Amino acid sequence: MRRLFLAALVMALAACAAAPVKRALTEEQMKDDYVVAGRLLAPDGWAAAALVRDGKFACVGTLPDCLAQTRPNVPVLDLGRGVAVPGLVDAHGHVYGFGRSLLEVHCEGTRGEEECAARVAERARRAPPGTWIRGRGWNQEEWPASRFPSERSLTVAVPEHPVLLMRNDGHAAWVNEAALAAAGIDAATPDPDGGRILHYPDGRPSGVLVDNAVDLVAQRLAKPAPAELEEGILRALRELLALGLTEVHDAGCDGDTLEAYRRLAEAGRLPIRVYAMIDGQQPMPEVERLMALWKATPEVGRLTVRAVKLYADGALGSRGAAISSEYADDLPGNRGLWMTPPAELRARIEAVARAGFQPAVHAIGDRANAEVLKDFAALAEAGIALEPLRPRLEHAQFLPPEDVHLLKDHWCVASMQPLHAVRDAPWVEKRLGKDSPILAGAYAWKTVLRYGVPLAFGSDFPIESPDPRLGLLAAELRTPETGAPWQPEQRITRLEALRAYTRGAAVAALASGRRGEIRAGQDADLTVFAADPLTVTPRELSRLRVLRVVVGGRTELGGTAAGPAPGPGTQP
Repeated sequence: MRRLFLAALVMALAACAAAPVKRALTEEQMKDDYVVAGRLLAPDGWAAAALVRDGKFACVGTLPDCLAQTRPNVPVLDLGRGVAVPGLVDAHGHVYGFGRSLLEVHCEGTRGEEECAARVAERARRAPPGTWIRGRGWNQEEWPASRFPSERSLTVAVPEHPVLLMRNDGHAAWVNEAALAAAGIDAATPDPDGGRILHYPDGRPSGVLVDNAVDLVAQRLAKPAPAELEEGILRALRELLALGLTEVHDAGCDGDTLEAYRRLAEAGRLPIRVYAMIDGQQPMPEVERLMALWKATPEVGRLTVRAVKLYADGALGSRGAAISSEYADDLPGNRGLWMTPPAELRARIEAVARAGFQPAVHAIGDRANAEVLKDFAALAEAGIALEPLRPRLEHAQFLPPEDVHLLKDHWCVASMQPLHAVRDAPWVEKRLGKDSPILAGAYAWKTVLRYGVPLAFGSDFPIESPDPRLGLLAAELRTPETGAPWQPEQRITRLEALRAYTRGAAVAALASGRRGEIRAGQDADLTVFAADPLTVTPRELSRLRVLRVVVGGRTELGGTAAGPAPGPGTQP
């Protein structure tokens, strides 16, 4: 008996000596093989471990499986009660704009234009006279009369500073008299193509500019210096990292912003991956120059530049979305705006595709979506292979039901934002009319999936919060802050929504098979939550802690739990 006991003891000690070391890993150790142990959401169910080698998953399965494919005494990163999902991606945001917005005046949640103007006046008291005051987030639909504001209240509150306040959708601006004067806008100023200047009854500009008219004022602002661009980008990316994101798709970057990204990427300073789109609204020679430049080096560290962002129409909230009927709550004749004339848009899409870049086209109204899908069909008719390009419909808020199959036919990705649906729900029917046939294709996530179209989710931050937990809830519940679920037939499951933030986003970034899943051979990107995000209650999900974020095998956030991060409406 004693011999049996000693033999068992020797075997136990030997097993302990050969067991993997479970501890926090240093950066030096993470350059070599290591194993992640815990609950990991793999494509076919839950895995117990993943071997990470050279920034990729070398094995996904059981702990013995992973240990068998590496060296003895390999370090093990034990997740404990944490649960790992593929690295979450926001497939549509505006990074520098978000970083800048964290320092601007925030008008979210205001109860009227006077309250918003008072916030601007408070900021102006700390700024030298004559300097521009910028802000964003106002939404007249949340104010008692649901009317656009006027320059009058803003001018009275802030007479000595030009003011530019973007609406929460980014497609309209509210300015004061000083800003109108700086831009030379008066009663005789014509509407620019794709834009609208609102007026008082006597013909004077009332202080609201829609879509391309915003540029009349915005172009008067000084361009940010290189250091300011880098600082704003990093400020935003750190906020996104704290929310559990491993990648963001930056929807529209000019040449200076792309060069700021290049400098940060070359220096290894990007904390998460960035899929940056060239701003396709610039003069076409500049777009062509940037495409030629980035085609030579489309990937620099964690930066990828392979897409061009274009615009078809405006936004529904400012009545600029191109729809097939007149707006029900506006003067007769308004069917929205073409931010790019259809013929020019088609030519730009073709030029982008022929250069080998992915067209990513903003389309909100049903008329705009139908037109862009025709443009994609024209590419195919011209002999351009669409499968390698994966054309993107950005927002696709009102898809004509009869056209949804065209997304599948032309290898399109539907890049959509679930928070838009729950934020817009209280007033969409007022804009379009309660019985409008356009509503049949409103924010149609379930329909898109039913047709087998890749669905990529994002937030369109800083217009909405970049918090993916809120996006998951919006997709599952489709419930505004007050009221019942809106068009509940378009709700999707939490797992389907999670895949839109992972696998679908990888397709949208032309990275299918490289990212988006915890699978051998793919990049080791992980978001680790304190509990299973697929099974916690909605209330628990909204506050579920992010424990760790791993990008390419490297822990970028970890060691402490991150609670709900401040959204774009939080004052710095």
